[in-house]
Amino acid sequence: MFTHKIKYLYFALGVLAIGCQQQKTPIKTAEKSITIAIDDRVELLRVAYFLALEDSIDVDLKPCYTDFYQRNFEPYKKYKNHPLVQKIRTGDEWNADLPTIALCLDKYLQPKDSLPQKELIQQFGWYGAHLDSLSKLLIDFKKTIKFSNSYNVNFKPFLDAITASQIPEKLHQFFRTDKKTNLHILFDPLNRITNKAITFTNNPKNERLFLITYLCDQPNDTVKPLHLRWNEDYRRIVIHENTHMYTNEFFSKYYDNTFDSIVHQEKFKDTYHDIDEIMVRGITAKILALNYGKSVGDEEIKHQPKLSKMVYDDLERYTTNNQMPFEKIYKVIIDDLRTHFLTADNE
Repeated sequence: MFTHKIKYLYFALGVLAIGCQQQKTPIKTAEKSITIAIDDRVELLRVAYFLALEDSIDVDLKPCYTDFYQRNFEPYKKYKNHPLVQKIRTGDEWNADLPTIALCLDKYLQPKDSLPQKELIQQFGWYGAHLDSLSKLLIDFKKTIKFSNSYNVNFKPFLDAITASQIPEKLHQFFRTDKKTNLHILFDPLNRITNKAITFTNNPKNERLFLITYLCDQPNDTVKPLHLRWNEDYRRIVIHENTHMYTNEFFSKYYDNTFDSIVHQEKFKDTYHDIDEIMVRGITAKILALNYGKSVGDEEIKHQPKLSKMVYDDLERYTTNNQMPFEKIYKVIIDDLRTHFLTADNE
């Protein structure tokens, strides 16, 4: 059987920590909301996804062999010939975030109204263009396999760890704001391939929905209990996704159609040019450096797009000037990135 090539994100973090010199103000309690849950619709489609692909993907991408896997995946292996599973297996859309399109269906697995169809087609291909057909397939799949959501995952230690880490407070301190934010985490226990922001669900302002993987922290050879533990990977992910909520307004304000047309020229097709991500990845690395040691930020930025290093370095002007509003440095850096692409365009 052939091997499917699946797009996924690999996260690497440095673990050394040394002092980072910056004059800090006391951290105030932040107005924030961070929730975490498992979504039945996503997990149902995730089961079909891995029934289709588990035998043909690299062992490092297969689900972690946990008690959750035993209860919520193994009983369904006999349904590999279901039409939905066959459609995924023989189709041309295998990205690991495919199951998130189930969020476009209501609790009865019927398509919701007022969906951003263009975005869905761009992201999910056939599935985005044929939600009605996907709905019928998924309804039949759920009925056929007698889907049961026996999750029993204890999220309290994970949320307590986020609170103890004071992530929202540290973000408020960095951005010099008291903005209230809401981060909703969808935990996807069978997924160890990709973490993905979900932008097609019309989230309210200052609210972000994000899918996270379960990463095996031991050899994946025997059944182990599923324990979602707060660690440096999840810390970086939460900081990164929260950062988008602090910068979205500025990105919309300073990234215009002209800049967009410049970065999407043919000559930049092999250059990473997602300016929003370039900015946020550089900012995330700087926040890590300020709070967990310069070496942690330096190590993180090594694994990010080259232009994120420009963001990381330019932020020094902001972190050493306590009177500078964040919007000011954001605009400066956007202008620097624009100049970079314009200069490259004129060469």
